[in-house]
Formats: sequence, C-alpha cells, structure tokens
Amino acid sequence: MTQTDILGRPLNKDEQDLLAAYNALKDLATRADLAPCAARNVRRALAAMWQATNDLDLQFEQLYELGV
Repeated sequence: MTQTDILGRPLNKDEQDLLAAYNALKDLATRADLAPCAARNVRRALAAMWQATNDLDLQFEQLYELGV
C-alpha cells in the first residue's frame, strides 16, 4: 500500500486506515463466491468508501468493472 496520497503528501494514520478499508472492500468486490446479498452490500459500501478516499485524494480510479 502506498504511503502518500495522489499529490505526494504523506498519509496520516486515519487516511491509511480509510485506504486499507477501501482496498479490502475492493478485494471483496472481485470475489465471485459471495452470496448475492453480501456482494451487493460490499459494492454499496465500496461506493461510499470510494467517495471518501477520492475526496481525500487517496486514490483516483473508476470502479465500473467491479459493478460500482
């Protein structure tokens, strides 16, 4: 995991935790073996975490291929 945001600034502990949660949800969203209700809720949570991490300049990507 990166230790800087997309602007090159060092991440603080809160930002590192948010980015870790975002990446964990992204990993879950790629799994095909989740129950349908779990898969849909993972994608909903990922959409919310995408917004937070994008607003904080922690990542810049689109998640269309994951269904988000």
